[in-house]
Amino acid sequence: MSNFKSPNLLVGRSRDIGGMEVRRVLPHSTRQMVGPFIFFDQMGPNEFITDGGLDVRPHPHIGLATLTYLFSGKVFHRDSLGSSLMISPGDVNLMISGRGITHSERKPVDIKYPYKLFGIQCWLALPKKYETMKPEFHNYKKEEIPSFIDKNMMVNIIMGSAYGKKSPLKNISNGIFLEIKVKSNSFLELPNTVEDMAVYLLSGKLSFQDQIIKAGEMLILNNKITNRITVKENCHCIVLGGDTVNEKRYLWWNFVASDLELIEIAKSKWLDKQFKMPVDDTKEFIPLP
Repeated sequence: MSNFKSPNLLVGRSRDIGGMEVRRVLPHSTRQMVGPFIFFDQMGPNEFITDGGLDVRPHPHIGLATLTYLFSGKVFHRDSLGSSLMISPGDVNLMISGRGITHSERKPVDIKYPYKLFGIQCWLALPKKYETMKPEFHNYKKEEIPSFIDKNMMVNIIMGSAYGKKSPLKNISNGIFLEIKVKSNSFLELPNTVEDMAVYLLSGKLSFQDQIIKAGEMLILNNKITNRITVKENCHCIVLGGDTVNEKRYLWWNFVASDLELIEIAKSKWLDKQFKMPVDDTKEFIPLP
């Protein structure tokens, strides 16, 4: 049976990455992208009692930017630029792969059980002129991320601009990524300047055009229709989107490109071990599928 319920509602599917189950919403069989966002995973909430945790071996990327944002737990990031650091709840990692980068995501070395992990990881397709740019890595701490608060709503502006605040995160794909919490019996007031936008519900319930949106569902919006959604139960959600990408994007494994030839070149480079490996993590890797 298809998970597809209506033209504007996407439902996540379970996948396994690095020994941990995730809920994958994008790409979906009915929709590849929301603005520049071409990949969207909800990691957890998972609790590992005596063993386990995220353990993603080194692998390559081209043509995209990865955005990692945690609500709980910690992940150790290493990449081929020499970055080696822990990401904690409220922090943001932005890795721009450009023409090629490798990275790994591991549980903390000094992990203490029980260990909880809950977060979001997204990929943004890079604009064509930036597809082969030099790779970059950016990390921002929780206290560097601007917030907006009113009596019913709290927003962390992780990427882009909203509610009079602007994130410091580099934004070459002109995307928006917000964490929002809203109280019951009020309204989720959304930015009205975003061309292509979606709301992904982590918890609570929303009501939109006689539909009830529940946790694990992504509501696709056209801001010409509405930017106000009824909150039925205390809501924790992610708002994402940006300018509509009108150019074709190919997605194969960990590679995104406007030209299939770029993907073929990346495949050959990984097979021939031409990618530089992450710092202090060179003994393992994920083989080409």
